[in-house]
Amino acid sequence: MTSRHPNLGRMVPDLPTPSLILDIDVFESNCAALADAMASRQVGWRPHVKGHKSPRLARTMIEAGAIGVTCAKVAEAEEMVAAGVGEVLIANQPSTREAWARLARLNRAAWVAASIDSLDHVAMAVAAGRVEGTSIPLLVEVDIGMNRAGVKNAEDAASLAVAIDGHDAVHFAGVMGYEGHLLTLWPEDEKRKAITDAMSLLIEARNAIEASGVEVGIVSCGGSGSYRISSAIPGVTEVQAGGGCLMDEFYRHSCHVDLGQALFVVGSVGSVPAPDRAIVDVGWKAMPNRTATPICRDRNDVVVAQMYAEHLRLESTGAIGLEIGDRVVFVPGYSDETTVLHDEFMGVRNGVVVETIPLLARGALQ
Repeated sequence: MTSRHPNLGRMVPDLPTPSLILDIDVFESNCAALADAMASRQVGWRPHVKGHKSPRLARTMIEAGAIGVTCAKVAEAEEMVAAGVGEVLIANQPSTREAWARLARLNRAAWVAASIDSLDHVAMAVAAGRVEGTSIPLLVEVDIGMNRAGVKNAEDAASLAVAIDGHDAVHFAGVMGYEGHLLTLWPEDEKRKAITDAMSLLIEARNAIEASGVEVGIVSCGGSGSYRISSAIPGVTEVQAGGGCLMDEFYRHSCHVDLGQALFVVGSVGSVPAPDRAIVDVGWKAMPNRTATPICRDRNDVVVAQMYAEHLRLESTGAIGLEIGDRVVFVPGYSDETTVLHDEFMGVRNGVVVETIPLLARGALQ
């Protein structure tokens, strides 16, 4: 018999701090909104789960209409497959023979693909697939302007696809690209044009591959900051937006995403050293400010003035009106940076913890 979690049934203001809060109702509503947006464009939704690291939340996404999930690492995919997720795209290039061996084994239980941009990846995948007796789906990544991974042009994409198509133990599944360098571009017309131009490189690669006689099943792209634009581009078959289901300051104000705020961090006031200042027990070890600065959910007149390892300093232009022991609820600056610092979400409905949700893929870096 397992013991009952001590936080179940507690109200948010009664939780130990800092605690990571997920409003389950809002998360589910965001999942439905993304799934509906993709369905309206007849595009598949394969949300990235690196933001929440939770098989439980991945299943919620699939129940809402996702065709599978996207992961960053093989270890994340292992957690997802173990929880019964049937389709996983690893949107990075596994770099070692051991990683490819694990990926090949995963294909005994599920469809688990990886992106590649080199014949070296193909060689490692073929060797692993032969040993494990599986066929690994491979997507050629195309660099559409982010200057990260990916082949540089359509001709190279076609050559790599043909090479994959000629091997056993692997099979060519499609192409992918990521327009992450354009997420914060604004105004909207400028953002739409830039993303459309970037996607033209991905569609050009698809056309070149098909002209070489290889079928392209998947054209994958899109993040939470760009899904409304990228999902509407002809030729795109699926979008990887997932972090927006949590939401944060970066998505809302830098990327202009309009979804409900599901993710919060609650802290406690530990000191009130001056009438206009308070010190709260939430530092960058629990809620970083690297990408964007967190905000107080309920106090527009109070700002996060400074963050430290274990604390932050709140300041107000007038009397701050906080006392030692008061709880303060924050909207994180960026969800990906915040969630991985915690072992579990406190899943709440109507302000009451109804479920604790472990981040089982936390630390899944290999």
